[in-house]
Formats: sequence, structure tokens, C-alpha cells
Amino acid sequence: MQPSIPDKTYYKIGEVAKMADLKSSVLRFWETEFSFLRPEKSSSGQRLYSKQDIVLIQQIKQLLYQEKYTIEGVR
Repeated sequence: MQPSIPDKTYYKIGEVAKMADLKSSVLRFWETEFSFLRPEKSSSGQRLYSKQDIVLIQQIKQLLYQEKYTIEGVR
């Protein structure tokens, strides 16, 4: 069961990494591989993830780690 997402407008990469139990570097890599994962960026360049982005990340993680899809298969 996936943990609930706190009620906020935006989440920083560290918060998202902790919620998804992934490293921040994995999230940054996924951004380069999946065109549908594009968090907004603040004026200082910090990534700002929405709830929809977090749901996508959870789905990607499930497909890659549990269902053993390849990156190409997830695309």
C-alpha cells in the first residue's frame, strides 16, 4: 500500500524522494528518460512536484521495480 500524500500544492525533490523511497538522483534521471515527468521549476531552479507528479512517480516505480518493466517499456 502506498503512503498517503500530504495536502500541499508543491513538494521539493527531497520530500518526494522520501515519500517514494527513492534517491533524488533517481528522480532526476527519470526526468531525462520520461517526457511525461516534468516538474515545474522555481525561479531559483528548484524542482517543484505536484500531486500528479508524485502519482506518476509511484506508478513508474511500481512498473520498474515490481512488474519488472524496462525503461523503454514504461515509456
